[in-house]
Amino acid sequence: MLRSTLCSCLALGVGAGLASGQTAGETATQQSADTLSLDLVSVSALRPQGRADITASVATLDASDLAVRDAPFLSDQLRAVPGLAISRNGSAGSLNQIRIRGGEANHTLVLLDGIEVSDPVSGETDFGVFSGANAQYVEIARGEQSALFGSDAIGGVINVRTVPEAGFRGLAEAGSRSTHRLEAGHGWTFDQGSLSAAFSDTASDGVDTSGLGSEDDGYRNTSALLNGVAAIGADWTLSGLARYGKSDVDFDSDTDFDGVLNDSDNETEAEQWTFGGALQGDALGFNHVFRASYAQVTRDNFADGAIADTAEGERTKFAYSPSVNLATSLANLTISGLIDHETEDYSVRDTAFGGGTDQDQSFETLGIAGEVLAKRGPISLNASARYDDNDGQFEDAETWRIGGAYAFDFGGRVRGSFGTGVKNPTFTELFGFFPSSFVGNPDLNPEKSTSWEIGWDQTYDRGQWSLTYFDAELEDEIFTDFSVFPNTAANRDGESDRSGVEFAANWQASEAFALSGAVSNITSQDDTGTDEVRVPEWTASFAVGWESQVKDGLRAGFALDYVGEQFDNDFSTFPSRTVTLDAYTLVSASVDYPLTERISLTLRGDNLLDEDAVDVFGYNGPGAGVFAGIRIR
Repeated sequence: MLRSTLCSCLALGVGAGLASGQTAGETATQQSADTLSLDLVSVSALRPQGRADITASVATLDASDLAVRDAPFLSDQLRAVPGLAISRNGSAGSLNQIRIRGGEANHTLVLLDGIEVSDPVSGETDFGVFSGANAQYVEIARGEQSALFGSDAIGGVINVRTVPEAGFRGLAEAGSRSTHRLEAGHGWTFDQGSLSAAFSDTASDGVDTSGLGSEDDGYRNTSALLNGVAAIGADWTLSGLARYGKSDVDFDSDTDFDGVLNDSDNETEAEQWTFGGALQGDALGFNHVFRASYAQVTRDNFADGAIADTAEGERTKFAYSPSVNLATSLANLTISGLIDHETEDYSVRDTAFGGGTDQDQSFETLGIAGEVLAKRGPISLNASARYDDNDGQFEDAETWRIGGAYAFDFGGRVRGSFGTGVKNPTFTELFGFFPSSFVGNPDLNPEKSTSWEIGWDQTYDRGQWSLTYFDAELEDEIFTDFSVFPNTAANRDGESDRSGVEFAANWQASEAFALSGAVSNITSQDDTGTDEVRVPEWTASFAVGWESQVKDGLRAGFALDYVGEQFDNDFSTFPSRTVTLDAYTLVSASVDYPLTERISLTLRGDNLLDEDAVDVFGYNGPGAGVFAGIRIR
């Protein structure tokens, strides 16, 4: 019935936005600075919505929010968002994972200007290498978004948005652990559009990941970004981006398989290419979007200077989207839909084991979706549904989501939503192979989730706050079974539960001072009632931003980010045992002092209390760091 309903929507000409859910927001209209505001969100529906119409939990970080921490890695910026937990394997540039509402890292879809940048191999985004994105605005939708975005969005969606800026900008910074950070960009504006190019290079000696003290594990991340938008006639626009990223990360491994890291000469080199474009315009009473994107990741692993294996993943997406606005006597309607096609290819070649792990695999998915947004006075309603044909590789999936909100005259708004999500197994879970430790399971079933949430948003003249409660049940959760050897991926038999409370607030205390904060309490348990690992029960953040009203460009920021106790596995015993990782608080600060109209001195500090911030058992994290530089605005 659902399939026939969706096909009927398409037959009526109600097609969809892109697999990324982005439409007009990625063309000239949304690429302008005027639309990069907290009032327009592009990840909550197939067409951009005003915040007053959103029924799900969405957080946004604008340029002033990002300036408070002034961190080179987006994962540190996202500590300000409720419901998110960050796990870091040692140095700042090592593997950085983000878990939304107690889910796994591969439950989150990550977009750059609407183009997916998640790794086709692991299904997640390593935020340790996702630097230099020239982020101007970040949108985070929490909870199942599969009805719009498909398999990869069972936990949420993060969209990093950029905007071409005219003129040259740059940053040169150096500091602790022999760290340097270089950023440069230039933007050009034309009568019919704009173009922007950006470059970033960040490198550090890092820290001794194993904690044994004999050698440090460094990293280097380099990226380049080219994006732009152009008007084609009066009614059509063309936008596109090209991104290149390269990372070299040293790490320690358990070379004697006793469950404890050893000081070892291991390195991962990764390269990622991402290309994407969208054509949008109005014709025959509809707004149309055509989009295409391609991503490729190549990862080489080295041991003692010799290559051990190479993995490559590719993702190709095509999508078409019409949408129509209808004014009826009952409500104003926006009816949209979605049809997209996605192909993923995976290959691995090893030298260390004589080609014993070599293989080639491919996935193919056709997605069809429809959505209706309704607005009548203070009432906002939405309903969306999606059908994914997985070409026999997995069972076909049907997902849906409904929501409603009511706005009161005094600035309060109650909202709620209910929906389902799905996550297909990743290539690593299905076919991964790590000698003497892990082998994939090609018989895995997709994960399925059902959740609901209810929230209250309150707006004042100088601020706002929101409170949300959510509850989710995950079926067929994929986990690593450490009770067998070699370890393998498996589906849990029962339901895994996630629930929690999220609070966020911001206050413009004066023209100079802005304050913000967030608190989350999350419970995430498997089907036996055991707490999931690397999901802190409590997280919190507090930030103060100050901008001089006398001297243009003079600003300062201060932030506290608290991560409560969390569980992890200790593999030094067999079977492994659960250990508790200590809570920690990260204190950061940043200052810009202008020397001229365009040149400023910068100073920032990370983990200023020198806390032992450990997110993964046995992985030593960075201590206090201080960094100084020069910025060109």
